[in-house]
Amino acid sequence: MTPQPSMPSDPLANGPGEVTQGDCDSASCCESALKKPDRPEAKETFVTSPAIPQDEQKIDVCEFAELAPSDLVRWEQIRAMRKDFEPPFFAARFAAAVNSVRGDVLTAVFRSSNNEPLGYLPFHRVGGVGVPAGRFLNDAQNVIAIPGLQVDWAELARAAKVRAFNLHAIVGSEADWIERYQLKSVNAFRADLGDDSGDYLKRLEKEHRTIGKQGQKTRKLGREIGPVRLELDCRCPEILKQTIAWKRAQYQRTHILDLFLPDWTRDLITLLHENSLGQPGLQPDSTVAGDNFSNDSLRGICSVLWAGDTPVATHIGMIEHGRLHYWFPTYDPAFARYSPGTALFTEILRAATPHGIHCVDMGYGEQPYKKKQTGTTTQVVHGTITHSRWHRMAFAAEATLVQALRRVPMKETVKRAIRTINPSAGIKKLK
Repeated sequence: MTPQPSMPSDPLANGPGEVTQGDCDSASCCESALKKPDRPEAKETFVTSPAIPQDEQKIDVCEFAELAPSDLVRWEQIRAMRKDFEPPFFAARFAAAVNSVRGDVLTAVFRSSNNEPLGYLPFHRVGGVGVPAGRFLNDAQNVIAIPGLQVDWAELARAAKVRAFNLHAIVGSEADWIERYQLKSVNAFRADLGDDSGDYLKRLEKEHRTIGKQGQKTRKLGREIGPVRLELDCRCPEILKQTIAWKRAQYQRTHILDLFLPDWTRDLITLLHENSLGQPGLQPDSTVAGDNFSNDSLRGICSVLWAGDTPVATHIGMIEHGRLHYWFPTYDPAFARYSPGTALFTEILRAATPHGIHCVDMGYGEQPYKKKQTGTTTQVVHGTITHSRWHRMAFAAEATLVQALRRVPMKETVKRAIRTINPSAGIKKLK
């Protein structure tokens, strides 16, 4: 038995969270495709590639900072071979950013017999267990490998000096992993906008009442507060700080673990937004606000919905090659009656195609609002990959406890009490 993914990058978006007059926040990352969305929604399945024999490969583990510039280039070359690896969490720049603020990213490098890199896996070693680089801010994990590379997880664990890999969002899993390691699956959703995001939005408005009525609320916001406009790529540090402050207050109101409690999570958001990694071998960084994102290397983005001179809703995300990862949306509760979170989302869709955005990730988690905003369904799997019977038993016991707590009567009252007594409960998931 394995637990449900317990903390997507934004638990308010991938859990019950706050719901105010049809307003919803949505976040996190999922698998990708660039084709135009089909309706009814398309379902993707796991695939198995012809295997490259294990006796033709070896595994080296080093600190991320020890990778050569040629390794970073090769990383991106391999990543480009599979659509599964399009989420920004697979980017070398994401691992570099995490390592810049934490300093503890390790990388397993799969090499051929002639020393050619075949795959990469960035990870942290925490308490003898391998966990994703970026911890629970990372919403897409797997070995970034050439097609057909056979991954021996037992050998990988030995090389990494861990007893298990605890992964909560495996994208592009091989089919046999699910049965062998008793992994569980959960749906993930995305909006594939095609070449006309305005047309995509019109379809949503016709199919879903919440989206269809948002235009009335947005116009009312404009009349009562001030002219509504979207700043898609705001580079103001103060707006970024305000967004984080709103999000932290939202976590507190809803009695959810504050993901920005550890310094490194705030530093990561800031570093991505500043776009100042200076990573060799990849596209140069730029601190200038963007107008077209179709060719951008991975960087942070902060979008703002203004009513007059007042910011009413904001979103911190990542953008790469026209793919927007919808990560941390939030809003000012004073304007909740206008559903500013939904207003922000619809305005981003309206502006997407003119700015080179072809896809918006909504992430894993089967909340109803995601089906209202997306047209493509995929899957991620989660659990512990280990050959240690004791670790599997401990992992299953923890999963059983978590699921039991979810069934407790008056669970919101219990959650509130736990968070009041111990505001940092669950913080180990971010260490």
